[in-house]
Amino acid sequence: MELAGNQPLVEQASALGRFLTPQSIAIVGASADAGTIRGRLLDYLIQRDYAGAIYLVSPSQPEIRGRKTYPTLASIDAPIDLVLIATRADATLSIVEECARVGARFAICYSSGFAEAGEEGEAEQRRLGEVARNSGLRICGPNTAGFFNARDAIPATFARNIDGRRAPIASGRQGPGTVSIVAQSGGLVFAMSDRCLDEHGLGINFAISTGNEADLGTLDFVEHLVGDEGTKAILLLVEALKDVDRLPAIAQRALIAGKPIIVSKFGRTEAGSRAINSHAGRLTGSSAAYDAAFARHGLLATDDENEMADLAAAFSLFPLPSGNRVAIMTTSGGAGVWMADACEAAGLEVPILDDATQAALAKYVPSYGATHNPVDLTAQVTVNPLGGVTESPLVATLAALHDSDSVDAVILIANMSDGDVLAREQQGLSALAARLRKPVLLYSHAPASPKSLELAQQIGLSVFASTRRVARTLGAMVCYARSRAEMTADPAPAQPLAAQEIAALADGLVEYEAKALLARHGLPGGDEVLARSAAEAVIAAREIGAPVALKIQSAAIQHKTEVGGVALGLEGEDAVRGAYEKMMATVGEKRPDAAIDGILVQKMLKPGTEFALGIVRDPDFGPLMMVGLGGIFIEILKDVTVEPLPVSRDKAMAMLRRLKAWPILDGARGRAPLDVDALAGAMEQLSRLVEGSGDAVREIDLNPVFVYPRGEGIAIADALVVGRNEPHAAGDHA
Repeated sequence: MELAGNQPLVEQASALGRFLTPQSIAIVGASADAGTIRGRLLDYLIQRDYAGAIYLVSPSQPEIRGRKTYPTLASIDAPIDLVLIATRADATLSIVEECARVGARFAICYSSGFAEAGEEGEAEQRRLGEVARNSGLRICGPNTAGFFNARDAIPATFARNIDGRRAPIASGRQGPGTVSIVAQSGGLVFAMSDRCLDEHGLGINFAISTGNEADLGTLDFVEHLVGDEGTKAILLLVEALKDVDRLPAIAQRALIAGKPIIVSKFGRTEAGSRAINSHAGRLTGSSAAYDAAFARHGLLATDDENEMADLAAAFSLFPLPSGNRVAIMTTSGGAGVWMADACEAAGLEVPILDDATQAALAKYVPSYGATHNPVDLTAQVTVNPLGGVTESPLVATLAALHDSDSVDAVILIANMSDGDVLAREQQGLSALAARLRKPVLLYSHAPASPKSLELAQQIGLSVFASTRRVARTLGAMVCYARSRAEMTADPAPAQPLAAQEIAALADGLVEYEAKALLARHGLPGGDEVLARSAAEAVIAAREIGAPVALKIQSAAIQHKTEVGGVALGLEGEDAVRGAYEKMMATVGEKRPDAAIDGILVQKMLKPGTEFALGIVRDPDFGPLMMVGLGGIFIEILKDVTVEPLPVSRDKAMAMLRRLKAWPILDGARGRAPLDVDALAGAMEQLSRLVEGSGDAVREIDLNPVFVYPRGEGIAIADALVVGRNEPHAAGDHA
């Protein structure tokens, strides 16, 4: 399909600024009835006094609300930036094709009934994407609520949240917005916009619903918003991402720009995943993979909508902390203790203040208060605010803490159940807010009144609703500041493996083959020989030295123990011969269909701490490395960490430190420290091996890996490689 019109293809494909700020809008299926979706699109544009050209397409009505209509898009003799398609799903494709023929830049397809509706709808959605790829027309949707450009007052949505006839949410904060929101859910994007405004007075620049993403996807809009000068924080609500290979570069640009991407990922449970597939026809990768990728690239994963709004406020209002030391200033001793507990639980430090800072505070804190941290001004400061001094003790104490080099952030706790405290202190607090160089968060231990919330917003601060929300907000800011400080480039790409090794990996490797390949790449196992007869097994055992283990080797048998395919601790020729013959008979009886390569005669490894190490290929993020306690503990304790490849030695050490089992590795309670350097080195080698194999590997399972005391290395006791060409997946193969 050829592109009509006079706009260059490259500009059309990339200029999302024109999508969000169109000079002309056509509505196909326009209606005068503001009670319908089709009618709301026009009604909201009129409400907001949209200054661009509006073209109404209706073959049956000569005019709508006093405006001329056109029978088709082709009959509009003018350039069209954006087409709003408010028709049934079965009519959408033909209209999109007409959009492409007339040279429209963008289209929004609101209708549902596509990929979420089954195979036929999915095929229709694919055809929408094909039109976009072949013509240069960019499409948002289908199954979307559109967008609202609040900065320029341009609604391209039917969402009730932006209806000008609704009572507006009051906010004491003036000026342009600081937050932009991208969500695959139309309902949530506008609900999140309202929540930010209601709780923290935050204006929104853009609220964008991407829907099913036949063409334009979440990351297209995130990339655009990273470059938007007015946006200080980007909120992202996703079910699954497409084109995830673009995420690292976009995330790095956001980190460099200091624009946090605050994300909530849905579909973490079985029920949630089912809902995703029925809602938008998406298949989602594992939650662990998403969490690992977000953490790797500096995105801040959140658990709920309150956390998202809190982080949006904090990053919009405050500079980043330079560390994790927090000063707590309170008018209630109990509330200060409660906050200190919440901060330490969130990984923050509540240090004893230095002598100079405490001396500065002593002028304002009553003798029955406290200056060490938490700083307790007591309720006296609200009853007798001056306390015999000429300046406000509350503001002066807060300023002294803000200016102290002993802390990186300050929390002010006061009873804000009415507006009296903030009204009295407004001038001093406003002066402090104007010169902030570290975060200052407010918390009311009684529910804050609407007047207090409004005054806080006028001052330039914000009130947070619980001790936990304050602490996790500061914790997230510390984490983000650390991500920016630690930005490093990924290691150089691994060298490709030899063609024969890649082919072998793609077909899958049983234990003896896998361990031989691993050994060639610096991943050690033990002494072992494949025997194809009882006589060979006896000779191998004699050469290796007792005791030995025997393990059946067959690509068709992953669970060796279930078919009698493992014998341990064998000593003497008769024991080896008898075990070999019994194993072949038992396995042959239980799995007559299985082709047997032989039996692996393996030196019994000396006991060590068992770890599991492996690779799994996620459908969204590709190969991920997993490490955790091995043996039976991996199933019982589920103490594992996951990281996208590549995994350098430093990344490997960071993964190990995240384990609950880290104290075991580090030598807790008098235990000998384990050889974490050897384990981290093996993780790096495994990463480079898989990187060098392209997409040949689906899974690698090394379990158990014995980790010995420091300086004694590791040994891989069992291994399995599931290749790209195999129909099955790895499991517990011991």
